[in-house]
Amino acid sequence: MSISVAPNALAERIKELNCLYGISNLLEIQDVSLPWILIRAVELIPAALQFPEKACACIRLDGHEYASANFRRTRWCRNTQISLNGRHVGDLEVFYTEEISTDDSGLFLEEESHLLRAISERLSRVLWMKLSEEALKESEERYRALTEQVTDGVALAQDSRFCYINPAFCRMFNVPSAEAIQNTRVHHPGTGDADDIRRMYETCTDSEIRNKVEHVHRLTRPEKTMWIQVCHSPITYKGRPAVLSTFNDVTEIKEQQVAAQHLADQLHDENRVLRSSLKERYRFGNILGRSPLMQEVFELILKAAVTDASVAIFGESGSGKELVAHAIHERSSRKNKRIVAVNCGAVQESLFEREFFGHRKGAFSSAHADSAGYLDMADKGTLFLDEVSELTVTMQAKLLRAIEGGGYRPVGGTETVSKDFRIISASNVSLSEKVSSGLMRRDFFYRLQVIQIQLPPLRLRKEDIPLLVDHFVEKMSPPPAIKIPGHIMDNLIEYDWPGNVRELRNVLQRYLTLGRLEFLSPHSATGRTSLVPQLNLSQALQKLESSMIAQALQQADGNRTRAAALLGISRRALFRKTSPF
Repeated sequence: MSISVAPNALAERIKELNCLYGISNLLEIQDVSLPWILIRAVELIPAALQFPEKACACIRLDGHEYASANFRRTRWCRNTQISLNGRHVGDLEVFYTEEISTDDSGLFLEEESHLLRAISERLSRVLWMKLSEEALKESEERYRALTEQVTDGVALAQDSRFCYINPAFCRMFNVPSAEAIQNTRVHHPGTGDADDIRRMYETCTDSEIRNKVEHVHRLTRPEKTMWIQVCHSPITYKGRPAVLSTFNDVTEIKEQQVAAQHLADQLHDENRVLRSSLKERYRFGNILGRSPLMQEVFELILKAAVTDASVAIFGESGSGKELVAHAIHERSSRKNKRIVAVNCGAVQESLFEREFFGHRKGAFSSAHADSAGYLDMADKGTLFLDEVSELTVTMQAKLLRAIEGGGYRPVGGTETVSKDFRIISASNVSLSEKVSSGLMRRDFFYRLQVIQIQLPPLRLRKEDIPLLVDHFVEKMSPPPAIKIPGHIMDNLIEYDWPGNVRELRNVLQRYLTLGRLEFLSPHSATGRTSLVPQLNLSQALQKLESSMIAQALQQADGNRTRAAALLGISRRALFRKTSPF
């Protein structure tokens, strides 16, 4: 393939110099690996060629290949070898991905061939430097290991006799001097703490040991108990097998491990007791429920409270999403700061920045003073986004930047402000469907849902209704509290509660005020639902299905996989039947 002269020599030289300069900068970066450098270097090469938009490159080195974006091998190529100490160790190849002209002349300039050779020389230098760094690092590690060992006991034995011991060994085993034990047998030292020394070498002779052997021995001394970690390593000394042994006093570490294990066992027992008591408790802050489904919610609240991750709460209207948000906040490290609740459904897009980011004095005609936004008020605390699905895509983009640490500017302000707050969101619709329909940004969706909490509807935890009824009646009626008759309680349990706990509270308040039980339905012409059973097969089947699902979940202690097996359906089917989200 012929080599031509560049039509614009100055521009081509600038591109080549930029490439070499970029690769040289990569060489100056400390503590990075060779692959890290090669991956970035290969991306710089196509831009230096005559037709960069149609060029690609790859570096083959040490059995590995590093290619630029859109890499494809073609017949329009140029190859330059990479050598180290006169030995061919790799190749640098550049390709054009499509035909530039009818003949192949003019594709690669003579200066480009020089450039590729210069790059190859720099890559050889990189390889040499990295190999030298690795060798130096290994040498430093060996030196460091040696300097660490001299503070421990060290002994060299050959033919099962001591050839050398250091002063630390003598102090550790009460040997009067190195000369007193030299040339004695390791299994019969005859001086110092002979029994302890013999134990150190019970399973070790230089004629048998093939691999490094490590043990930890417990030594009982009059003043205290010691733990010695011994390491026997096979070596060659004066051309014959020998054993180099180190003895490290790990008493302090062992005592810490024992104390840590004791503490871990204690915490495990306490945790087991707490979890056991949690399963039996029926109140979590202002949330009531003894059903397995609610116990699972309580568990998730505890786990979410100890982290700072975003939490997404899902549940039907009236199921208590805001109560869960407050419970998480009150048990978190942010409990001493505010939880700022925002009804996203009431936020107008034109006023979004003003309400969330605040404004500065003079920002508009009625701005007579600085005003804090929701993010300012939630600093060091929690921002609760209720009905988060109502935010428009534009509002989501602005809020996402502030959440991700990009900061925000108050209306009328020039400085960028950053605040520290935790996000808890709530929704009664499926956010994934919002993403599919284009009404929610995918990145905003994932940012909200680090931890998900699904609140069960009241119809799936009817065993909690008597508990809730007693709680509301006690709060609403003056002492002595009114006792709900059995047939009224039966009607309350039988009802499906589309409005969930909020509807139950309102129905009880109406019952205590009017003395009669009325169930209001938005689909009823009279606004009242009769207590007389309706001969509706579809509704009856739905009630039966809900009841069986609730029983299965109760028998399975809230475990959905086991509940699905009891019902003879898949876990996905069970999840679909128990959740509209």
